[in-house]
Amino acid sequence: MTWNVHCPNGTDNERQRGIAELILKEDADFVLLNEYQQDSCRMTDSILKMRYPFTEECRSHRRSGDIFYSKREMTNSGYVGKTEKGKRKIIRTIKATIAIGCDSVQIFGFHLASNHYDGSTLEEELLNDTTSYDKYKDAQELRCSHAHWTKEAALRSRHPVILMGDMNDFNCSAPLDSFTINGFRDSWWEGGNGYGHTFHAGWMRLRIDHILHSEKLELKSIKVIDTDLSDHNPVVAGFSTKKE
Repeated sequence: MTWNVHCPNGTDNERQRGIAELILKEDADFVLLNEYQQDSCRMTDSILKMRYPFTEECRSHRRSGDIFYSKREMTNSGYVGKTEKGKRKIIRTIKATIAIGCDSVQIFGFHLASNHYDGSTLEEELLNDTTSYDKYKDAQELRCSHAHWTKEAALRSRHPVILMGDMNDFNCSAPLDSFTINGFRDSWWEGGNGYGHTFHAGWMRLRIDHILHSEKLELKSIKVIDTDLSDHNPVVAGFSTKKE
């Protein structure tokens, strides 16, 4: 499961509890949360820890980060990261390996650079000097860089791989293509039903949260859950490992 929970400072306990209850209801083995901030997720964390005792966290953005919650013990966990030249911006991908039966799966979770949509109406967008499209193109260069070296780390893995998170971009965009042209499959294209938008703010309905996987895994199910608990909807996928 991957979900941008959008928890800035001052997130109220009622919403935190709702986030935790939705995650527990889905009962995924492994969960990635984007825009997770420790000080604003204390209740969510205390509830989830009862079912997900294993966690790994890293800061990926200025005010928030990413966290893995796992039912299974994680090995080789941590993050890979780099500083963008001339931008003083550290971008990171959180990673972990979990054992499933006699095999292991390596999972990479990340939050690619934001487009900074502000929920403006279409009319307001057209009147402003800087539209959402301008913001999108400005951020895509950074997303491409982040996607490139995440892909390189994933290709070096000797295990089946899952790549997931808020990628802030669309299918067939340059960042997503950097994964799919190297053999990683887009789960929604394989088994999704309909458009499956994951981001909802103002007039926008976008599918920018994704789960991709290597050919060593077989997709069993995938769905997007509609919720108003965040400006993103969670994506949940089920996999099995392929027998050689």
